[in-house]
Amino acid sequence: MVDKITFMETLRSVQEMAKTNPAPMSREEIQSYFQDMELSKEQQEMIYQYLQTPKEDGGEAAAKNISEAELREQGVKKKSSKCKEKKEASYSAPFRMYLQEISAVPRLDDAQKGKLYERLLAGDEAVIADLSAQWLQKVIRLAEKYTTSKALLEDLVQEGNMSLLLGLQQLQREGAENRTADSVGKGLQEDKRRELEQRLERFIQEGLTRYRREREGEQDSENAILAKVSLVYEARKALASENGTDPTLQELCEYTRISEEEISDILALHERAESN
Repeated sequence: MVDKITFMETLRSVQEMAKTNPAPMSREEIQSYFQDMELSKEQQEMIYQYLQTPKEDGGEAAAKNISEAELREQGVKKKSSKCKEKKEASYSAPFRMYLQEISAVPRLDDAQKGKLYERLLAGDEAVIADLSAQWLQKVIRLAEKYTTSKALLEDLVQEGNMSLLLGLQQLQREGAENRTADSVGKGLQEDKRRELEQRLERFIQEGLTRYRREREGEQDSENAILAKVSLVYEARKALASENGTDPTLQELCEYTRISEEEISDILALHERAESN
């Protein structure tokens, strides 16, 4: 049986490659990415047509049609529980174990959490672990909203948990610094608890946003480097064909508007790659 999550991830990956590939991908090349999946000829044809058709809607409708056809052929019913199981099956074993562990954490009511926050603001660092445990499932729900092909859920959850810990530590420090004799033992008002939780949620969201931007920026940087390598390579061929000799660094610099230092590094990498 075809795993839906794996199928959709593969489909989107091939779609991204097709976008950046100057020449249309052949049927054989497309099929090679799905060779480990037991797809019918009809499904293979749908995949090919899908990747060859412009995607005005981002491809979601066509991808859904392919997925629906796959599900119908396999006789799999569309149930949220089964989708969740398949989704979790794509996670690493440690992350699946982590999900099981945090699902067993006892939930506290608002009054109980309020007492923990009161102790936190009193400077009690020992309650950070207990409060953190109450947030772990919320971190996952927040992280799911930030997932992309470059920012994976497991990494986002780790980043969210770290931001949560830093937020709790900051609240503990602020509470210790602002603590007065009059404030001790008065209890924590409900609106104050909600304010603290809103601050913690912002801490987590800021961490998730920062991580996703870093991941997407890293990918953009890699794409920019590859674009420069391709430009220098094509410029070198064009100038060599025009002049009959290999171009100088200065000629390549004038042609591509890339600095001589960068061009030297690119050519050195290219030569090492060819020698290997």
